[in-house]
Amino acid sequence: MTNPCIEPGQRPLVLVDAYSTGAFLARALAEHRPLLHVSSRRDMPAAFAASCPQALFTQYYQLHEVGFEPLCQVLAAQHPEAVLTGSEFGVELADRLAAALGLPGNDPALSVARRDKALMAEQVAAAGLPVAAQLRTGSAEQACAWFQAQGARPVVVKPLDSAGSDQVFICRDASQVRDAANAILGGTNLMMRDNHEVLVQEYLEGDEYVINTVSHQGQHWLSDAWRCTKTLSGDGRKIYDSEYLLAPDDPCLETLVGYVEGVLDALAIAEGPAHTEVILTAAGPRLLETGARLSGLANPPALQAATGADQVSLTVEACLTPARLLQRPRRYRQLQAACTLNLIARGQGRFDLGRVTSHLDQLASYHSARWRFSDGRALAPTVDLNSSPGAVFMVHPQPDRIRQDQLAWRTWEQDWL
Repeated sequence: MTNPCIEPGQRPLVLVDAYSTGAFLARALAEHRPLLHVSSRRDMPAAFAASCPQALFTQYYQLHEVGFEPLCQVLAAQHPEAVLTGSEFGVELADRLAAALGLPGNDPALSVARRDKALMAEQVAAAGLPVAAQLRTGSAEQACAWFQAQGARPVVVKPLDSAGSDQVFICRDASQVRDAANAILGGTNLMMRDNHEVLVQEYLEGDEYVINTVSHQGQHWLSDAWRCTKTLSGDGRKIYDSEYLLAPDDPCLETLVGYVEGVLDALAIAEGPAHTEVILTAAGPRLLETGARLSGLANPPALQAATGADQVSLTVEACLTPARLLQRPRRYRQLQAACTLNLIARGQGRFDLGRVTSHLDQLASYHSARWRFSDGRALAPTVDLNSSPGAVFMVHPQPDRIRQDQLAWRTWEQDWL
């Protein structure tokens, strides 16, 4: 791959689908190397398309316009140093491109298992790790029959390969299972894939945790870990409320990290970032899902303030200066307490960004926010992450200050969102 005519420090980097938090990665990498962008989809949803920092890229390629083999030839001629995944959309294509170009990456033989949640659980179970009981089916009636055969205990019904809590239903009776399956089947999910089947999984009781990592040559670095809390939407769906940064010496981390590293190994995630969601049940950890990409709630400045590092900067190190990464401890440290607060709209109206930020500025622990809605956008009740107006990051030396500010915000939010 090396071209003697190109300075080692000037070989370009390829980013696939640098949307959402992939924009952070693009900005960080653009400080060091020329960037090439590849889009895996013909038409991206407008909100995602707008998040891509196109001005940072020297070339911009559309897979559907070029074709895979010609695209590989065009990229190979520019002698890229690495291919990186910018978002969930790009996981499979990034794996294929890295392998075709002879660059470090994750084995494309397991790319589908890194996206299809049913295959994901099967792969993890095959590695000897416990997972939830599940069924994949294209029939609402089969879903109901399986629910009854499992003792009519609560289940989760969701698309096989979506993201962002898109169309995730908790069902407690057969009619709810049928309605959820029918609502999903035949539709198109957030990842722009047709839902020919649904996944039905046993509902896991226990606290939910998020474990964010960066891998290099099969070794895994823990960049941050969070305990999640959820609340109910107006229609009874569980939606994300808050995530609290775990202390790196929290006793539950030993169990969680060992399990998550086993999941990463089972899915052959040997290079790059990963975002893993786990339920810690009475019987031990059970996988919800793993994404072979950055956390959707990545906020590098907030994480730098809380831990002195973040998943984006560690991904850059793994790509460009792995020797520096190898010198780092495998687990983050904690400098301050931190919390991520997902905004919850309860009614109709317009999103007043100025009013929201004015109130946030009054909170001592408020650090920054990532907005999903622009000023003036129509509000509707929040039912998942993508219908939440934004994520607020709180950082403070005193955890009690964060809890007080969180309560103050939720009280104000009920009247103004």
